[in-house]
Amino acid sequence: MEFDSKDELGTQPAGYLPWFDVPNRQTAKQPVAFGHWSTLQGLQRPGLLALDTGCVWGGCLTAAHFQPAGLDGQPTPPDCIAVRCDAAQKPGKDKKSNKALNRP
Repeated sequence: MEFDSKDELGTQPAGYLPWFDVPNRQTAKQPVAFGHWSTLQGLQRPGLLALDTGCVWGGCLTAAHFQPAGLDGQPTPPDCIAVRCDAAQKPGKDKKSNKALNRP
């Protein structure tokens, strides 16, 4: 496992995969909603929803409303609601330069 990569998909070190792309993942047949990876920007795949859309970096705060399965028994995609946030930090690894922004 590698915990330092937090950038976009495809930028991880050679030989590593995002946890949700690991072959034969035990939770592959279970719907999963997760956060704490803002560079995925609300990634949605069947059974997978990344809710972190970067509110702390000036992106949005996102919530999801999950509906019951449709008449055909297939899952219904969630309704996502996003609200803009003022940036609280600058993105990146250099935390020393992060300052709260004074906004009216």
